[in-house]
Amino acid sequence: MNVEQTVKEVSGIEITKAILVDLEKLASNSSEPIAAVYADNLLRTMHSMHDKLPFDPYTEVVMALYDALFFQNRWIDYNASQYRGVCDLLTSLVNQEIINNSSVEDAILTLENLGFDTLPFGVTLDKSLDRNEEQE
Repeated sequence: MNVEQTVKEVSGIEITKAILVDLEKLASNSSEPIAAVYADNLLRTMHSMHDKLPFDPYTEVVMALYDALFFQNRWIDYNASQYRGVCDLLTSLVNQEIINNSSVEDAILTLENLGFDTLPFGVTLDKSLDRNEEQE
């Protein structure tokens, strides 16, 4: 194991610890005004993970959760049990030796099953493009 790999593992684990602390605090205070502080810190930590480990499969799961929380401040809409479910999911995922594409897909489906909309940014296709292709 080289130094870069060790740093990557440590930073991923450390970032996960910070994410889990904020998720627990958010779960405990989900209906209180202080929840905004924990949500802000959580979103910043998740964004930091994206910056530090952009190609890590685990980051893909974290960013799916980020999208669900960030879009239109939807973090407000989720409840304590949903946040605890995410804690369990992330804990089990980070404890896996290898996170492959299948693990990522399963984790994102679990987020969806917990009620998180991991694809909140709607995509509107220009229907005229389809018609133009059919005419050619």
